Amino acid sequence: MFHYEIKTWEDPAARIAVSDNPADINEVYLDWLNETVGSSEIENLSFSFPTAHAPYYSAFVRYHDENDAHVNERQRWDPNTAAPLATPWREGGLSEWIRDFHRDFMWPNVLGGRTIGRSLVGIVGIVLMLAILSGVIAHTKIREEAYSMRLKRSQRLKWQDSHKVVGIWGLPFFSMIAFTGAYLGVIVIIAQLVSAIAFKGDIERLVELVLGAPVEASGQQVQMISLDELRTMQHPESGKLPISVNMRNYGDAVAEFDVLYHGGNTLRHFETVRMSGALDNSTPPTPVRQEFATGRIADAVAPLHYGTYGGIWLKFLYFILGMGMAVVTALGSMMWIERRKHGNEGTKSLTFYNRLGYFNTGIVMGLPVATLSIFYLDKLYAGAEAGRILATGWTFFAVWALGLVYARVRRDDYRTTRELLILTGSLSA
Repeated sequence: MFHYEIKTWEDPAARIAVSDNPADINEVYLDWLNETVGSSEIENLSFSFPTAHAPYYSAFVRYHDENDAHVNERQRWDPNTAAPLATPWREGGLSEWIRDFHRDFMWPNVLGGRTIGRSLVGIVGIVLMLAILSGVIAHTKIREEAYSMRLKRSQRLKWQDSHKVVGIWGLPFFSMIAFTGAYLGVIVIIAQLVSAIAFKGDIERLVELVLGAPVEASGQQVQMISLDELRTMQHPESGKLPISVNMRNYGDAVAEFDVLYHGGNTLRHFETVRMSGALDNSTPPTPVRQEFATGRIADAVAPLHYGTYGGIWLKFLYFILGMGMAVVTALGSMMWIERRKHGNEGTKSLTFYNRLGYFNTGIVMGLPVATLSIFYLDKLYAGAEAGRILATGWTFFAVWALGLVYARVRRDDYRTTRELLILTGSLSA
């Protein structure tokens, strides 16, 4: 949710002041593209214009080299001078790791890659939805419990009342987050099933059916529309300026440009306009939309989940409600263990529930410490950029594991919780 804000904090190149009249970039870009790719076959090509969160020109190209290997190249330029930025391109890092860990657990390629990871995230979302539904069914006195806070009673009752009050008042938000998170993950599973059933596992055929088959290059080389002209091309309806362009068959007579515009305060991430990339083609730009109700609903899921359809105050509201969701989860797991330790519901030994409590406390209270630790790593890291994201992951899990070890050694859930909360506050200061 705060991806862009964190990226500005971590990347000095994202703190450039952009003038009202950015420097022309087209010739500089063409020189870089020719020098980088030469006569190799381009597989993917995109270009981004300066925005508030990424105030520089940037380009990405994926091509086949002479050994037919896939090569990715990126470059950034100062928006005021069009000179290459001296700041190196950050290969992943803090903001990228947090975002991707949230979306697909950074699932390793040797175990199926991020498709498996995102599917697991969707399954977790379904489990959360079922937990919310069962909680609503189990609590038959929701109206009374929504206002019940016995602050002068025992610690266990305070936990119980806080769990119920926060859970009930945050129920609409929690349900929305669970549903949208499940959808964003499960859609990957659905796509795989549909492709397996209807297209015998050919997922590319499914993508072609939904998005249309890619246009094959004609082999006729023509001049492309200038990026400087594209930068000033307003959206035909909203009047917004473009933020990026994805280019297919660049330099060919049938080149297609998908120009992306920010969706603004709407339930759409982006507005896309498709146009010919050839300079002498008079075909007007055409907005790309999902006109069906199902398409509009699908477009709204991601902005709803990530809170990108409003300003910074909406993000802070999401943050507060999200913290409430974390508190409800933590208190629920703690109460489940406590009831079995001190009530009649437990069927295991006291030693078992004590150890389970230590594990639970280490997981719950070690997580914020691990998260804050990678902010410090981002500023202290001095290795190669290619290893930054790996170092971020190792640091996160190492610190989280230390939280588990500390809880096991301390053997006092209350004191462990208090001390790790103090450490969390100190790291946040």
